[in-house]
Amino acid sequence: MIEIHNRSITPYKEVCYIQTYWPDGTVSRASGSVVGVNDVLTALHVVYDASHGGWAAQIMVTPGADIDTSTFSAPYGTYAASNWIGRTGNWDFDGNGLLSTAESSADMALIGLNVNLGAITGILGTSFATTSFQAVMLGYPARGTGLMQETGYATSYSPSYSVYHVNTGLGAGASGGPILDTSSGTPLVRGVLSGGDKNDTYSVYSGLNDSNVAWYTQALTANDDLLLDSAGRKVGAGVVGGTDYSDTLYEYRFSVDASLSSSVYGYKGADIAVMSGYSYNYSYNIESLETNVLKVTNNNNGLQVDLHDVNVLSFADKYSYILSENQAQIARLYTVLDRVPDIGGLDNWLESYSNGMSFSAIANSFTHSQEFLNIYNTANNQSYVMQLYSTILDRPGDSAGVMHWTNELDRGMSRDEVMTHFTNSLENHLITESESGFIKIVGNSAWTSRDSVIQKGVVFASEANDSLGQGQLLLDSSNTSRIYGYSGGDSLTLSNISSTYQRYIDSADSSILHLTDINSSAHFLLNDINVLNFQDKSVYILSEDQAQIARLYTVFDRIPDFDGLQNWLEASSNGMSFDTIANSFSQSQEFALRYNAVNNYDFANQLYNTILGRAGEEEGLGHWTNALNSGLSRSDAMIQFTESTENHLLTEGDSGFIQIVGSSAWA
Repeated sequence: MIEIHNRSITPYKEVCYIQTYWPDGTVSRASGSVVGVNDVLTALHVVYDASHGGWAAQIMVTPGADIDTSTFSAPYGTYAASNWIGRTGNWDFDGNGLLSTAESSADMALIGLNVNLGAITGILGTSFATTSFQAVMLGYPARGTGLMQETGYATSYSPSYSVYHVNTGLGAGASGGPILDTSSGTPLVRGVLSGGDKNDTYSVYSGLNDSNVAWYTQALTANDDLLLDSAGRKVGAGVVGGTDYSDTLYEYRFSVDASLSSSVYGYKGADIAVMSGYSYNYSYNIESLETNVLKVTNNNNGLQVDLHDVNVLSFADKYSYILSENQAQIARLYTVLDRVPDIGGLDNWLESYSNGMSFSAIANSFTHSQEFLNIYNTANNQSYVMQLYSTILDRPGDSAGVMHWTNELDRGMSRDEVMTHFTNSLENHLITESESGFIKIVGNSAWTSRDSVIQKGVVFASEANDSLGQGQLLLDSSNTSRIYGYSGGDSLTLSNISSTYQRYIDSADSSILHLTDINSSAHFLLNDINVLNFQDKSVYILSEDQAQIARLYTVFDRIPDFDGLQNWLEASSNGMSFDTIANSFSQSQEFALRYNAVNNYDFANQLYNTILGRAGEEEGLGHWTNALNSGLSRSDAMIQFTESTENHLLTEGDSGFIQIVGSSAWA
């Protein structure tokens, strides 16, 4: 067994060090290999173990790593896995905790990432051959000093079992690592390490052949949806990439670049960075041009860490919460209980807040909790005020202050309201945000699934309705921001009138709308943003099918209201036909008030005036009057007007309200 020192070439840069965090708190090490743009092949027992609570709670993948007892290097970054797919639900068919030959046949799993890892590491090819071969084995065994390599002859057990037997072994920790066939001159993955003996005299590899091939082929494409926004997610040296779930990321395993810097991207979810020392071992800074990023410096070793949407710093002595001002007002409510927030409790309240629960309702819940009642069990207003001073501000109340708040309570102000005046006071801001406090304020902190991630050059909105403003966006070095709206009705409010912006469709992807601010040269790439709110008008970004629904509103001589259009688009996505929707328009009270009192000639003329903004020519009026008199329904006539070429040009022109794209996710 030899150590591979040059991990910048194939096949070594594609081999991954894996850390698995189990539900029971156990952490184990393993190996894998990059076999797709966001796919890492490993063993099933690396991601599932009934003895540790079942499926892994979190998996970290580090390609091309160097690791021993005193060294960790991640030259291509380190990334949390977004999902993992097992060859079966449980490799341990007989429940004895040991891998039999039959169980090793299915001991295979595919880890999915939300980044294009293959773009920086390369991708190992695979072979579905079943023959025996001279093999190269790679992995990160615990007994090794880094990425280790061994060679041996792999004997195939096909077709009885999808396994290879090798008379040597790398050892524990190399599980999931690849067995390579290099006979063609190109290293090809033939399987993954499943098991062996404790003396490492032999190994059993799960073979990428026979019945495993169909599963593998399907699994490779099953996680392609994770790549939809990968163009906006960072990769490379110094990058620590999280997921859209709650991640726990450890400083001692951060990837560090040549300048001794690390950029940690938590994205959505309640993300915790576990730091290696005490809070006083670190210094903190927020730059005026990047207020969403907390910069943390480890004063012991000089490591500089940029935290993007990481929500909690866990030190040896305390927690610090990284919050927006709106989130921080909820965290400060805990001072009325004379304690810092617990992560689970604050997470629950922030989730409720993002789902529409008001701050005042949350505050009311605090004052009605048993914990609150245990502290503030007095019925006397003055005593209540004095307790607020003592508990929240950690000082006796001054006589003027006590008198003021007592009088407010006596005059009918609720205890909830008085409490929030204390928790949100300037004095409590200074206490909770001081060196000894527990809050670090940033401009934006994505904590829940409904929060938007706003980073330099990219925005990841939520699956719900999101409202973004041009002033919130952080441009990259090329003065650009790419915005992913996802599903839901997402709006972008612009700083100026529509004529000061240029719009065009991406030449490679018709679903992407380019928007350029002529005044500032700021450039935005819009993916599934549904409404542009300029200072003079709104423009809806729609597919052609969606636009025909939006054009129905011209029969009312108005542009769509947002909620109404979203409701109809959702009905359409759920199967309601366009004709049914159009008929609902023609049967509405708004339609009746405008059209029902007129004869067919006047109805046709009114369609001209209302939809096309002009009087009807006699030939056209005669045509439509005859058609209506001959049985054409008013609903069908309306559709032919709203869908006319003339109305397309009106609604999609410079003065219109529709921008056509290839697809636009509204629901």
